Amino acid sequence: MSVHRPAKRPIWQYTALTLLLIAALVYQVQATRFQYPAWFGEHDVIAYPFGLLPDNQRPQLVAYFIEPASGLQNGEPVVAIDGKPLTGTAVFGEALKRHRPGERLQVTVLETTKSGGTVQRVLQVPLGRAPVHRSRFGAPLFASLLLFVAMPAVCLALGFFVTAIRPHDRRAWLLLAMMLSFAGFFNPGAELFGPVLRDYLALYSRLMLGGLPIWLLLFGLYFPEPFPNTRGWRRFSWLIWVLIAVLAVSAAGDTILNVGAVEDFASVAFVYRLFHPISWALRPLYTATGPVFFLCLALKFRFARSRDARRRLRLLFAGAALSLVPVLSLEMIAAFLHVYREQFFPGWLNLSSYLMFFLFPLTLAYVIVVQRAMGVQVVIRQGLKYALAQKSIYIIRVVIAIILWTAVGSAASNAGQGSRTAYLILIAGGLLWFTVRRLLEAVGAWTDRHFFREHYNADQLLAELGETVRSIVETRPLLATVAERISQSMHVPRIAVLLDGSGPYLPAYALGYEPAPAVAFGENAATIRQLREEREPARVYFDDPNSWVYTKSGMTEEERRRLAALQPELLLPLSTKDKLFGFISLSQKLSEEPYSPSDVRLLQSVAAQTGLALEVARLTTAIGEEVAQRERLNREVEIAREVQERLFPQELPPVIGLDYCGACRPALGVGGDYYDFLALPGNRLGIALGDVSGKGIAAALMMASLQASLRAEASRASDDLASVIQKVNRLLYDASTANRYATFFYAQYDAASRRLTYVNAGHNPPLLFCGSGEIKRLDAGGTVVGLLEDSAYTQESVALNEGDVLVAYTDGITETMNMVEEEWGEENLIETVQACNLLCARETITRIMQGADCFAAGAKQHDDMTLSVLRIISA
Repeated sequence: MSVHRPAKRPIWQYTALTLLLIAALVYQVQATRFQYPAWFGEHDVIAYPFGLLPDNQRPQLVAYFIEPASGLQNGEPVVAIDGKPLTGTAVFGEALKRHRPGERLQVTVLETTKSGGTVQRVLQVPLGRAPVHRSRFGAPLFASLLLFVAMPAVCLALGFFVTAIRPHDRRAWLLLAMMLSFAGFFNPGAELFGPVLRDYLALYSRLMLGGLPIWLLLFGLYFPEPFPNTRGWRRFSWLIWVLIAVLAVSAAGDTILNVGAVEDFASVAFVYRLFHPISWALRPLYTATGPVFFLCLALKFRFARSRDARRRLRLLFAGAALSLVPVLSLEMIAAFLHVYREQFFPGWLNLSSYLMFFLFPLTLAYVIVVQRAMGVQVVIRQGLKYALAQKSIYIIRVVIAIILWTAVGSAASNAGQGSRTAYLILIAGGLLWFTVRRLLEAVGAWTDRHFFREHYNADQLLAELGETVRSIVETRPLLATVAERISQSMHVPRIAVLLDGSGPYLPAYALGYEPAPAVAFGENAATIRQLREEREPARVYFDDPNSWVYTKSGMTEEERRRLAALQPELLLPLSTKDKLFGFISLSQKLSEEPYSPSDVRLLQSVAAQTGLALEVARLTTAIGEEVAQRERLNREVEIAREVQERLFPQELPPVIGLDYCGACRPALGVGGDYYDFLALPGNRLGIALGDVSGKGIAAALMMASLQASLRAEASRASDDLASVIQKVNRLLYDASTANRYATFFYAQYDAASRRLTYVNAGHNPPLLFCGSGEIKRLDAGGTVVGLLEDSAYTQESVALNEGDVLVAYTDGITETMNMVEEEWGEENLIETVQACNLLCARETITRIMQGADCFAAGAKQHDDMTLSVLRIISA
């Protein structure tokens, strides 16, 4: 069994990368100092009177880039500077540092006579001042900043960034080498620096310049992927490797020659003698690297299998053609004519070719760093939109604002501080700025409509869609509107919307599928977790092994197949806060171009609006269902209330010498309080009062069970009330859950003997108000019913006399609370009953209820309120 070994930490790679970064930064700082000495405090700087290069014909230094007024000729050998033999370019640099602008430099040159001999000629070359706003090469400031500052910065940032994140990738190191060559393309003025630094700058510059064609060829071979190992390719590849080997040897010799030319050109004369015989063939080989590079890209395009790889190659080919062809064309012409390109062609043409050269690292940055490349037309369109339609108008707005408010401030100041005229000027300036701003906004919109119509239309359609979805509260029409608008505006042929159906995420709407996709994603599926955790649109790339489709934990092959059935390129989460309602799957556009960042931002806005609309739709549906459910429940409660009221005594059986009545007022529609009067044989009356634990339907059901059990047992028993309650307890225990019970009071009144026999099963003791003024509490009995399977009860008997009043109640009466949560209490109940002297039972109940309600003063009723009142009257 193979064991996966983690990749070694790239210690050596990062060490080498750090050293290269230090070396590149040292070079770039000194090269920038050479081009812009004023940035480093060097203001009295001499403009270069001419340059020096090793001669291609003999081992000596010759002048080039000659000013007409200097008296020198291009390619004329220089033997001494200020009387000092010119052993290397360092002598020239040291002489320039000793002089000041306006002085003259003594230059000794070799002049060929008509007879073929040579004589020395001494010239006094005037030294001018280097312009502050132009580089040493005479390029305007903006152009020189692009060439000498912006391009090296972009190249170094791209090369080191890619290599830092991919230290084990050889192609990343190849890219770094090429970017270092581009950054070190121009002369750093090594001769102007100290002994060690100038040698380093010369060495670095020549290595970078000599290595550029080699890196270019290698890049053509290995980007974005190596050529397939076919027989035809093997026949062709050895020619390229031979060319690379020749270029490497030539670059090594050229580096030795140019570095030696700094200190002592004679010390490297052996290299000159070695390479001079073949020098006529080396320069064409250098210029041939460009065509070979383009040939590699063209062949790669034929072998590329993915659309993205073809888009990258097409874009790289276009960018390389725009940037390299001008430079290579001038180089080839100069090589054919055996002239210096910088002197043969006009300055504006050389500068333009160099500026075009800057497009190549920018193209590389795009095709390498961007995860999915867009087509050439899209890149050009969006680049123009960004540069023209947006930035230019923004810059114009800023410039106009500065000019306008400067003029307004100056006019207001001249009018006098605090004067009426100054205030009028400020107001007029504000109105004018408002008008100009609106005008510029209109210009920007006009530019969008006329030059970027397709993108403008997409913006407009999707912006209108964001407003439209807010008014749609039904899910199906909402999804259809969103899918159709996105499809129309961005030309997306297939769109699927999957929603959470309180289970897996299932397709709720599909557009462009035949048949509709039958897929499902569980709550813990990797795709759902990716969208929920990132909360951002997810790009789906099945051809990228580093995509989340392959790296996300928990992603299975089966889920990848389900995801592939949607044919997605972009997944848009539909969410609000922490809730993911679903997602929209967008297929590839008809143009086969990837979704740009602006596309994603627009779609993300639409998805956010759709998520809110889905939430509203769900809430609307839920509210509707809740209302319907409440109506059903209210109706059911109403029916239950009617049924429960039918369970209470509808008619009171007459009993000689007894006035009695009962009432129940549930806290909800139905309740768990129970009272009953049973007509028993022998002119006896059964009196029952109970309070089931809890409230609502469940308590009402147990109350009905208690009533049924009591009536069944009371009809079979005679005077043994303890046995009756014991059996009721057993029946209720069997019919209820473990947490259900009832407090219960049951009594039988014998009219003949005027005796009341009772059992109190954990209930509030009923109050017996005797005619003598004594109050008795009937508390004998036992524990509650329905809680314990076997419970023993005892019964007691009391004699009643005319005028006695028995009040049985549930705790909802005495525990009635007011707004400050104070309880009415038993004492208030007693006072109220005592105040009801000579009132009938029904009136007594009414007075008690009124007393409790008056105390509550509008507070909510928290518990069921039940009363039974018996008054002994004369027979």
